[in-house]
Amino acid sequence: MNTALRLGILGAARIAHEFARGVAASPAIELAAIAARDPARARAFAAAHGVAKVAPDYEALLADPGIEAVYIPLSNDLHQPWTLRALAAGKHVLCEKPLTLGAAQVRELQAAARQAGRVLMEAFPYRFQPQTLELLRRVRAGALGPLRHVAGEFGVPLDLPGNYRYDRACGGGALWDLGVYPLSLMRALAGRQPLRVQALAHEQGGVDHGLAASLLWADGLTATLACRFDSSPHRQVRIHGARAGLSCGFYNHVSADKAWIEVIDQGDYLGRRENVPPGDGFRLEAEAFAARVRGLPADPLWPTDAETHDTIALVEALLRSVREGRAVEVAAC
Repeated sequence: MNTALRLGILGAARIAHEFARGVAASPAIELAAIAARDPARARAFAAAHGVAKVAPDYEALLADPGIEAVYIPLSNDLHQPWTLRALAAGKHVLCEKPLTLGAAQVRELQAAARQAGRVLMEAFPYRFQPQTLELLRRVRAGALGPLRHVAGEFGVPLDLPGNYRYDRACGGGALWDLGVYPLSLMRALAGRQPLRVQALAHEQGGVDHGLAASLLWADGLTATLACRFDSSPHRQVRIHGARAGLSCGFYNHVSADKAWIEVIDQGDYLGRRENVPPGDGFRLEAEAFAARVRGLPADPLWPTDAETHDTIALVEALLRSVREGRAVEVAAC
């Protein structure tokens, strides 16, 4: 790409700092402006990351003709309204996961992006780093044989009193915050929606602090999902096919010490580690977004609009299963 994408950031959340650090060395991205509800936080953010302009508020940033695109790292409930406003202002949008809190809203945003002729992409850093792409490449190439089972887990010892992650109205809960990662990977690996899901949750204050789920596909593929706000840190996927298996983490940033995949293809149940390149998912997702804005073809391993929609629909189905205490059929899209 000949020119860097001039990007504005709506909000100075912790993940926005991670994003800014990730793209700092990228020639494809220029962090051109920042706006936050607290102007002091915006100024501190700009100073920390070399952002040229501090806009007085979100609306002023969206009105700036020099800004081509925006990155939205706001709380989950604010993703949909600010994405709509950004698209209406003529900006391309890279929005943090989950893109919305409902599949119908996903369809609305994707339709708005098409109508505006703008790129809309959900920010899922782990989906762009080399480790995840290698998992998908091997599975889609048939290296494991037909898929039989996928197990994905993500847990952290979260201790943030008053944070939106504990508020149902803001899209809180372990599933929306953590479980969407392995869930989105399961959808990408399977290539389609499951038939049926069932979930159990440990709830506190109206949101799930821990959730476990089972998923079943039409061809017999099964999957298990677990996510927690109160566990030791863990983030791992295990994929088993008829002939072989794969296991590794699915991190946003893959440092050299984590840049490997365990291949299980021997009869003794033992595996061997095969190295993959390291990579910062924040930089890689931003560069993928910039490539799409510049009209370059998407890599077939990158997330699709259908995957974004389907993952949100799966979250809705799992939360419905928790509420109703039974298995839930997943509607065909």
